[in-house]
Amino acid sequence: MVPDYDDDDIVEDYEEVSSGSARRVSSGQGGPVKRPSSGARPSTTAMPALPPEETQQDQAGKGKISHKSAKMIWIICIAITVLGLAAVIADVAFDAFGRRAGGNTTPVNADNPRTNRTGLPPKDNKSPREQAEDDFQGAVVTMMKQMESSKAWDLYWVSFLEFDSAYDKAIEMKKAGAPGEELDAAWAETIRCWYKTRYASELFKHHFDRNQVSLDFFPINIQDRAQYSDLSTEQLQSADIRAYQAAHAKIDTKSAKVNKFQTDVLKYDLTASKVYQDPAWEEKSFGEYKNKWKAASVPSGKQFDQADLDFVNGPDYKEGEEKRWEAFLKEKEGG
Repeated sequence: MVPDYDDDDIVEDYEEVSSGSARRVSSGQGGPVKRPSSGARPSTTAMPALPPEETQQDQAGKGKISHKSAKMIWIICIAITVLGLAAVIADVAFDAFGRRAGGNTTPVNADNPRTNRTGLPPKDNKSPREQAEDDFQGAVVTMMKQMESSKAWDLYWVSFLEFDSAYDKAIEMKKAGAPGEELDAAWAETIRCWYKTRYASELFKHHFDRNQVSLDFFPINIQDRAQYSDLSTEQLQSADIRAYQAAHAKIDTKSAKVNKFQTDVLKYDLTASKVYQDPAWEEKSFGEYKNKWKAASVPSGKQFDQADLDFVNGPDYKEGEEKRWEAFLKEKEGG
């Protein structure tokens, strides 16, 4: 097929015969054609020229996107993504949209106090009984800490340090194979300090036994919440019971080694057990504090040395004043 030219009034078609020549044939196109110039050969593969890029874009067919439009859509998508991420970050960091405020616009007053959980239910919805138990535990723990500055605690703690030192010495002598008489004396001294510590613990608890509440109140383990059911609400709120419970718990936290000395050493160590049951060593060494402990540990009518009562009931230590247990440690380190 040859191109269609509009400068000829004759409709002619040519068919190539050989290189450089063609023959005219009947026109099947129905339009005017121009005779080819001498030496020219009509093209059989001619295609219409493509329009410029702008024309292509302007004349884009239906259902197609031009290059310019696609580029613009891509830029818009990137801008929306960046702005969206920026908005999320701003909201998380600064609550830019005020969503965590809960939308609560009610004024703050006595009936509507401000909280950090605005619009949310209370973190803990405790019953009056549960709150009373929490208050009791908190008060007891606070009192236990405050009792360390009392002279009653000073007397107990210096007694415990003396016992701990005597026990360590007896163990060292046993390991070193000390002669029988010397080892017996070391165990006798340890037993004396052990009774002295037990006596001091009774004096400490007695000092905080206000109005003898111990006669009607049996201390509990404050870490075991199940035991709180044994106490009435009135007992939980009693300042006297809180003080005695604190003193009892304070002793319990430091008495593990004292208790194990009886169950582990005096029961199973042959030498210590022999000295513990020997009336001669009791009279010579530890009998005095054994009797003091017995008199102090009865349920009612407890008896203590007056000098010890005067000491623990006296004025508290002044700031910088040396305590008995501090003097003991200083002497021990110096020796």
